[in-house]
Order: sequence, then C-alpha cells, then structure tokens
Amino acid sequence: MNQSEPDDERLTATMSALDDGLNQIARKYDGSVLFFYEDPETFGAGHFVFYPENDARSRFAIEEQYTGSDWSDDERLPTSWTWTAERRVRHPDGTTVWGIEREGEARAEDFRQVLAEAEKWARRTQNRTASSNQFGIGHGHRNEPPAPRL
Repeated sequence: MNQSEPDDERLTATMSALDDGLNQIARKYDGSVLFFYEDPETFGAGHFVFYPENDARSRFAIEEQYTGSDWSDDERLPTSWTWTAERRVRHPDGTTVWGIEREGEARAEDFRQVLAEAEKWARRTQNRTASSNQFGIGHGHRNEPPAPRL
C-alpha cells in the first residue's frame, strides 16, 4: 500500500463533500444565486463561483489550493481552499474592478468553513434580492402598471 493512499482517499472524500455542499447551497438559494464551475486561469475568479442571479456586481469565488508544483498532474487533489467575497468597485474614470469584501482560507479538514461562508454570502444575496424586489428595484418594472388579471 502506498503511503499517500490514505491521504488521497481523505482528500478525495473532502473534495466530494465540498462539491456536494456547494451544490446544496446552489439548490437552496435557487432563484437568488447562480453556481458555476470555472477555471481561475481563464476567468480569474475561482474553481467554484457563485453570482447573484440578476446582478453582476458581486461574486463569491472558491479556489482550490494544491501542495507541490506539478500542475500538469490531472490527478492532483486540493489540500485547502481559499474563498473571496468580491464586489465591483467603481473608479472615478467609470471603470470597475473587483474589490475584496471578505476572504479566507481553510485546510481540507476544515472545508465546512468554506461552506459556511458560501452559505452566508448566498443568504445575504437572497436577502438583498428580496428587499430589492419588495421596493421594485433592479428589475426594470418600477414604473410599469401591474399586468391585467383574468
């Protein structure tokens, strides 16, 4: 038996549990948030990213962290995750950049911390969406009369 097999099994189980938990959050807050698997090299956010459903001004990104330097190894397993809650910040010239609101890192054995932070972000996003809808903000329906009823 290879010395690293128990570690590989533990890391694989942790990675699966994180993925399952993130998908549960996405289902729980369906209608308020969207969940994507992304490539941080291409998109710059993370491996797992939540966005508000009707707003591109914030996101919650989770990036896998690995030990070692063999990035060509497709079988590598994350040993920790970093997470970042970001919001678009406007510069005086009108351009925007992603600004960090909160961030953290959790080792594999502490993956539940990442899930807790993702759920807090999703809940806040849902609450913002609900209060925006309550006041007619954000959907372009502010001055439209109600639809006729049958």
